[in-house]
Amino acid sequence: MHQPITAALPMSIGAAGAVDIRAIARLDTKGKSLSQVFLELSRVLCKTELKPEWLCPANMLDDANEAVYGARHCRPWPEPFSHDRISVSVCTGNSEGWIIHVDWISRRPLADSLERTYAVMPLLRAKVFSSDHAWSLARVIARLLDAA
Repeated sequence: MHQPITAALPMSIGAAGAVDIRAIARLDTKGKSLSQVFLELSRVLCKTELKPEWLCPANMLDDANEAVYGARHCRPWPEPFSHDRISVSVCTGNSEGWIIHVDWISRRPLADSLERTYAVMPLLRAKVFSSDHAWSLARVIARLLDAA
């Protein structure tokens, strides 16, 4: 009798033997730099079967132009304030795979106006090769960073 063949892809959240996100403690980001949070997140993800192909700061070269490249490695990890938040999202990669984006969304009032604008500061990026893996990893990252 043949056993069913299971996919070689990482198991989704909730499947037998998969990572239970409720059992993962949130990372303590208070007072840490982006680099310190990145290293801690990398350490935790390496212990799971959801480990990405790569995980890196969005500003890979640590360029001083944060408006173009994202937060520098030494920048303090953003503290929650009012309507500001950390966002975790998934999109298709440029050539193959899926990219998980971790961004800081800050709400800024316009001068002498009731209207507000939003600014996006890229923080971290990760890459995987399947959509199921991407969404599972995004859920774990969002849980670890207490993000939306």
